[in-house]
Amino acid sequence: MDSSVYILFGISPDASPHEILYKCKKYCSEWTLSAVRRRLEESMTPAEASVNASIIFSEGENYLKTSAAMLLDPSARQCYDAWLDAIQKPTPEKIKLTRSRLLWFNDTDNKIRFSESMIKKLGPVDIVRPKKKHKSCYKPHPQCRQCRGEFDLKKPYLVLHCHCTTRVGHVECLEAFHNRTKHKCPVCRQTLLKRHQISKYLFWNVKERYKFIA
Repeated sequence: MDSSVYILFGISPDASPHEILYKCKKYCSEWTLSAVRRRLEESMTPAEASVNASIIFSEGENYLKTSAAMLLDPSARQCYDAWLDAIQKPTPEKIKLTRSRLLWFNDTDNKIRFSESMIKKLGPVDIVRPKKKHKSCYKPHPQCRQCRGEFDLKKPYLVLHCHCTTRVGHVECLEAFHNRTKHKCPVCRQTLLKRHQISKYLFWNVKERYKFIA
């Protein structure tokens, strides 16, 4: 957990919002231009310290306030905790899921954004080369989102919908996924809405409830 924002503010990863708010206010109040200048004068001349102090103070203040805002936002903090976990105990699945979560969060209207350097620190993106298409690749039935096997729209199937995607497939496959993720999307962390066989013209939408499409 080296260089994490938890160490920066001197709090534990399971700290309460009240404790986080207290420590963030404390550290932000202690970060002053005069304090930065005095610290710089320990390693450079007063003239050099005076020139560099304002820039360092401004950048540091922005970093402190941004980090504090991130910790005080539940969704942003969940993404950050997932990123820390992926950095400390990486697995291919964890890294892929965490990258998707950060990219999804950055694409929302939230003012907090995770930097490109954080995303790059997860490692390079695995490039999957598309398989060569064969003449007989046409499949008359859609594929299940989980097992990738075919299923028939005329038979029972399940739909799980959230803010970022829609998962459709076999009832047993999506029920297992629904239970394994504790009823929440692993990317956007929103509750998965369960629908059994939606009609051709009626589509369940989390934000707009019912939405008619062509």
